[in-house]
Amino acid sequence: MKTIAFNALNSNSGGGKSIRDSFLELLNNEVLVDRYVVIAAQGSALGFVTNPNIEILRMPGLCSWTLAAPIIYRFVLGRVLDRVGADVVLNIGDLIIHTTVKQIYVFDWAYALDVHPKVWADMKSIDLLIRKAKLWLLKRYFHRPDIVIAQTHFIQNRLKELYSLKDVRVINNAVTIKTAKKGLSPNFDLPPGVRLVCPAVYYPHKNIEVLLDLASLIMHQNLDYRIVTTVNPDTGAAQRFVDAIVERRLQYVIKNIGQVPLDQMYILYEQCDALLMPTLLESFSIVYLESMHHGLPIFTSNMWFARSVCGEAAKYFDPFNAEDILRSLNEVMPNADAKEALVAVGRRQLASFPTWEENFAAYCEFINELS
Repeated sequence: MKTIAFNALNSNSGGGKSIRDSFLELLNNEVLVDRYVVIAAQGSALGFVTNPNIEILRMPGLCSWTLAAPIIYRFVLGRVLDRVGADVVLNIGDLIIHTTVKQIYVFDWAYALDVHPKVWADMKSIDLLIRKAKLWLLKRYFHRPDIVIAQTHFIQNRLKELYSLKDVRVINNAVTIKTAKKGLSPNFDLPPGVRLVCPAVYYPHKNIEVLLDLASLIMHQNLDYRIVTTVNPDTGAAQRFVDAIVERRLQYVIKNIGQVPLDQMYILYEQCDALLMPTLLESFSIVYLESMHHGLPIFTSNMWFARSVCGEAAKYFDPFNAEDILRSLNEVMPNADAKEALVAVGRRQLASFPTWEENFAAYCEFINELS
């Protein structure tokens, strides 16, 4: 019997959590011969894992701290893999584990790619220091994994060019179509009008401050657009954004509903009219695929990551220019034919992506290849 480790220590939100939960939900339903050890943080919501061949190894709280990540991945996780007797590790963490165990590294950290200078410039000093340290470690240890997995062919090519990697394979992210729990119908208290949803946790690279300028244009031109944000004001910068909505008297245009649980996001999509994403950096944003599934036209930044996922299924704009964002909206939203045409391209684009069942089979194939 082989022992396969699955490192999800830092995969507790966003795309990492989506990959973690989707993989484990499918693994949980398998009749397993091998032993699986999931390395997770304290408090990870993994109660759905009930398969007797899957063990959950919860690491001490300190191990999931962002500040501690370089130390944990360099000195701790390798020893954990040795202790559990791992033959292979599927690593979906931000960093590469320093280990002699055969490793599949799922790359999902866009800071190691083509980062717009403004992203670095707007970063707090401590965050800049942490990310630069992580970037140094990635560059130093990128040769260690036996297989590197990229989420798009564009990223595959960039990793080969930037880091001289040879075995980089592609597994596109996939949308897991979920429905709301029976009887669940949250009241988001959304305003009437054309609702533009921007589902994002607050980070500087999400560039949501430009929405304030966009909202001012909408208000002054008396347009029917309403912007829905999902910012949890749990940091000083996030609170400043929420406060700015009030200070600039934009509450009529911007409705911040706070963080939305994953099992309620699908209801939110269904209550909105379009996706608005002025982000400056992503590796693969699952919200693009989710929006395609729910029939929302997509308006997003004219950046490499967006084009690599959306192709022709989005209307692109200059993310630094509120007037250009408004132009892109006005070219599509008032025109039913233009809107439906964009949605139709989105449906075709979505159909070109794999299902999670197909992705799961690919991960298992790579694991078997190394073990």
